[in-house]
Amino acid sequence: MTPESTTVVPVRGEVTFSNVRGFDRELDQAFAAGAHNLVVDLTDVTFIDSSGLSSLLTASARARKHGGRVALVLAQGEPPSIFRFRGVDRLLALYASREAALEDLAA
Repeated sequence: MTPESTTVVPVRGEVTFSNVRGFDRELDQAFAAGAHNLVVDLTDVTFIDSSGLSSLLTASARARKHGGRVALVLAQGEPPSIFRFRGVDRLLALYASREAALEDLAA
């Protein structure tokens, strides 16, 4: 069950400079609908570049401003190297499943 102020945003394909505006719109819509916590499911993402990471960090700052958090669900295994390179793995909560992210946000 999704906590009342939590929205799951499933993302597929690639998040790059050319399509990051659509990704930003999805995140904005979740906040506009009253979400304080976001679970961004990246398990079906094949590639994410620095513009996508910037969007995630901006969303995280926005969530924290309202007392919420952003949780990223990644495919099993290590986070993409760009996450480690940019320090995203230290700035955002990373999870192996939606269930684990939702459970943590509900606590």
